[in-house]
Amino acid sequence: MLLLLTITLADAKKPKVVPLPVNAWGHEVGMKADCFYPADFEKLQDGDRKMARQRALEEMKKQWSGKRKADEKVEDSEIDDGVTMEERVIDDIETVLLGRPVLIETIAKSNLDQCRAFMKGGDLEAWKGWLVPLSAKLTAGECMSPLIDTMFDYLEITTPWYRSVTVCSGDRIRISATVSDKYRITDKGEWITVAGTSEKATGADLPCNIEGCNIGMLVGRFTGDDGIVTTFGIGAAYEFRAPSNGQISWTINDTTWYDNKYFKSSTIEDRVAITVEPAK
Repeated sequence: MLLLLTITLADAKKPKVVPLPVNAWGHEVGMKADCFYPADFEKLQDGDRKMARQRALEEMKKQWSGKRKADEKVEDSEIDDGVTMEERVIDDIETVLLGRPVLIETIAKSNLDQCRAFMKGGDLEAWKGWLVPLSAKLTAGECMSPLIDTMFDYLEITTPWYRSVTVCSGDRIRISATVSDKYRITDKGEWITVAGTSEKATGADLPCNIEGCNIGMLVGRFTGDDGIVTTFGIGAAYEFRAPSNGQISWTINDTTWYDNKYFKSSTIEDRVAITVEPAK
């Protein structure tokens, strides 16, 4: 009897272990306000798992934007838990996660860690420091704008490195230009086409001074997201394979652009038409 009483008293002294919330709002000892505890995604069937991801994203957005409700049935019953993030940041993260819903699972768990730390007396700036660069980190190395459509443009001969087109690593691009339109690159110079003059480009100040680039020629430049720059001659046509994500731009191979002029006959002025398209 004495032994039974001793065991009962010992059990009574033990603190009750409160289970953590699952797919719900709640808090732990020492937290000043609630955090959203995501579902145990690995234990869910496919349909339920997708719904749990959606719920997690919606609840995180509510808290980040400061729009949590004390009672979902009562309007204007918002909770001030001290959390407010920049709307642009929230929109960017939502866009990324909607396109990559599997990532919601890991982000929801990491967000809970950030929320716990803040609710236990941490600095909101630390939470923001995790959230602000998140969309960029989740899409690092990805290319959002592969070249899939044909683009038409006119060559601007009075502007260096005119226009730019975003391409993705591995994209094969064909750039072509009309060869009947003429222009000149000095006041009394010869009328030339996109093939340029017969003079090889050797000056260090020229946009393209490698083998195959002539003075006055239509030339291209690829600037990779990694910072590596490649120049090449285009002339009438050129095919290029992007070594990384980046941008392609073009110009004529000249050092001064203010004195460049298109050929004009009567009231008709030549204009070089450029086509940028996926290479077949």
